[in-house]
Amino acid sequence: MSNPLMGMLGGNAPAQNSMAQMIGMLKNAGNSAAMLQNMAQSNPDIKKAMDMCRGKNPQQVFMEQCQAQGINPQQIIGNLK
Repeated sequence: MSNPLMGMLGGNAPAQNSMAQMIGMLKNAGNSAAMLQNMAQSNPDIKKAMDMCRGKNPQQVFMEQCQAQGINPQQIIGNLK
């Protein structure tokens, strides 16, 4: 299964900014679970990412996908700060 978030995780700065904005919105949302469900209904890539994480630790899924794609996860985490 291809990772729908890899475009956001690569070296593409605008996509990383988009990811950082989404994380900020989730942190500020009163009900982040409901917000994610709404986003998944309107964005198929978010739905795919949520499906990938279903029943799994999202951090572990992220690390596995980075490793599979040859991407340094710490670089991405640093870019989101």
